[in-house]
Amino acid sequence: MANPGKIVFLMHAHLPFVRHPDYERFFEENWLFEAIAETYLPLVQTMQRLLEKGVPGTLNLSVSAPLIEMLSDELLLQKFSTHLTRQLELIEKEVQRNAGTPLESLSKFYLERQRTLIDTWENRIHRNLLAEFLRLEQAGKLNLLTCVGTHPFLPAYQSDPESIRMQLDVTVRCFERTFGRKPKGVWLPECGFFPGLDSYLAEFGIQYFFLETHGALLASPPPKYGVFTPLRTKSGLLFMGREQKSSMEVWSRRTGYPGHPEYREFFKDISSERPRDYLGEYFFSGETPIDSGFKYNRITGTEQKELYRPWNAMRLAGDHARLFVVNRETTISELLVNMDGNKAALLCPYDAELFGHWWFEGPLFLESMLEYAASSSVIEFAGADQVMTESADPETHEPPFSSWGEGGFGSVWINGETDKYYPQSYRLRAMIQHLKTILDRMDSKAKACKLITRYIKQMERELMLFQASDWAFMIHNHSADGYARRRLDVHYNNGHALFAEACKAVLRKSDKPTANSVLPKLEADNNIFSWL
Repeated sequence: MANPGKIVFLMHAHLPFVRHPDYERFFEENWLFEAIAETYLPLVQTMQRLLEKGVPGTLNLSVSAPLIEMLSDELLLQKFSTHLTRQLELIEKEVQRNAGTPLESLSKFYLERQRTLIDTWENRIHRNLLAEFLRLEQAGKLNLLTCVGTHPFLPAYQSDPESIRMQLDVTVRCFERTFGRKPKGVWLPECGFFPGLDSYLAEFGIQYFFLETHGALLASPPPKYGVFTPLRTKSGLLFMGREQKSSMEVWSRRTGYPGHPEYREFFKDISSERPRDYLGEYFFSGETPIDSGFKYNRITGTEQKELYRPWNAMRLAGDHARLFVVNRETTISELLVNMDGNKAALLCPYDAELFGHWWFEGPLFLESMLEYAASSSVIEFAGADQVMTESADPETHEPPFSSWGEGGFGSVWINGETDKYYPQSYRLRAMIQHLKTILDRMDSKAKACKLITRYIKQMERELMLFQASDWAFMIHNHSADGYARRRLDVHYNNGHALFAEACKAVLRKSDKPTANSVLPKLEADNNIFSWL
């Protein structure tokens, strides 16, 4: 008999599309390499172990379209393989350097871990994370869903329905090309919702989505059971809001598990402690060290950081996993006495990169969590496709405008630092529409048709990359904000350059780009959704 409490544990795997083929090493490409080495590969290893042990339970993984595209890109995959090799060479040097010191056993720990990562990447999954995600879904360990397009903050584009449809179109097509089926559910970028968005989602076959807590609680009419059951919109889609207590236990900077003094300190990497000639140029971008991934300290709780003790931290991750399961059992048990049908659900959503990248012990927490939950008679960790099919609440609800993040109503992405960029998006959209109008009026057999279509498709790629919410987030948080502003300017200027060339091609009735055209270079470099 199925347990009455369903836990939808949802990890959102997303990174902005970063690809710089003109550079052997590019600082921001390291975001992808860190995520693969510290989160996605350890997650695969965790789920493989659980599968081998026969442990029940399903985790949910939202894989964004930009991440799918990067994990399918041969150039980036080769660069990552090189990255793993460079890390291995460095940690082998560390083992020799630290022989006979207190760091010896820790550097050997990292050496064995690195060898295992390389074996998993090269020999077990053959550099194909996406195929392994699918295999784990077919085995019942993962439930795959996706995110909208290039991760635009959708409420900012309410008056641009064509952009919303364009982003949703690539959402469905990208997922189906990769996993062989259409996605049933989506993670809305930044949990951003506006009234009427569910109608757009329904157009593309999406069946459910998720919101921040207040996005569900402020729905009209108020939900009978709060965030503890899926709710239905007037368009027939189901949605759930985040359950706060479970989020705070894992997510909170002050009280969350990852801040415990015994866990590994994220901000002390050996790249800032070793001389440049020892590290080698690979671990530098200009004068800036690039994190190696090897860190020798624990959080400690003071400025004087003590040596990291991996076995103590692993045991603690197990203790925290048991506590997390017990707390969810308590919540569900308290709810069931007041809920019709004697069943309830909790949504526990997190950024996937929390588990492994920011919280090094996070994958072990996930493994222990499912192991402890396996013996529960109250809760089970279930796939969203299974849970988001019915509601204990008989009414339909209209969610309000909302988001997650600071303030809860989009101020991270729409503010005085970022508001100038949204009119630029509308200008790019107008230029694309102008070219489409010209194309519609042309004879379909005209030589220029194919070339104008190429210009339109590349302009759409530049626009979608421009619309990614990551850039506004970085600007607001003053984290890599210089890179974010450059990306916005580059994609906007690329759109203008393509439009100008396309207009000249129309006048010339040309079927080929000119010798100095920017089109072939942009198609090769900014090649997201190259199948468009």
